[in-house]
Amino acid sequence: MNNIARLTLPFVTDSPSGVSGLGDATLFNLAAFDRSWGRFGVGAVALLPTGADGVSAEKWGLGPALGFTARPDWGLYGLFNQNIFDVAGDDDRPDVNLSTLQPIFNVPLGNGWAVGASEMTFVWDWDRDEFTSLPLGMKVSKLVQVGGRPMQFQVSYEHNFYDDGIVPEDTIGFTVKILVPKGG
Repeated sequence: MNNIARLTLPFVTDSPSGVSGLGDATLFNLAAFDRSWGRFGVGAVALLPTGADGVSAEKWGLGPALGFTARPDWGLYGLFNQNIFDVAGDDDRPDVNLSTLQPIFNVPLGNGWAVGASEMTFVWDWDRDEFTSLPLGMKVSKLVQVGGRPMQFQVSYEHNFYDDGIVPEDTIGFTVKILVPKGG
């Protein structure tokens, strides 16, 4: 069975609270099912409290994840959803109960180059009953071979329209993805 797995280890270089450091890790795995129009996946996501003091939620979380992508002639589009719910809500730290939606949009330009939507993630906080992240962004990416292994490098910019919290208003990102093809 095909799987899509991703481990995210964010590093915060600057924040409105002045704190920086390694953020909490998220790990997801989706069982992926190919169809004539694209692919869909279902699985689970976990929040791991690996972040530095002041950056970490200091909570464990777990929940369902699902998504789909379609491949028309011009590129790729889809939607990815993750739901993280606090698995130990009995302490005095704020709970982590949120859902995320990540639109997927990518247009190849040739020679490994592509443009599209950034990794922007809309976040719904179930405890606050509101969106706590409303970004709009774009990315430029390049797919290359490094040591015989496909890797994708991307630069992105996002502007967050949610302005009532500690999320940065503007974010510039640099991402490296190591791609492990089927059977690799």
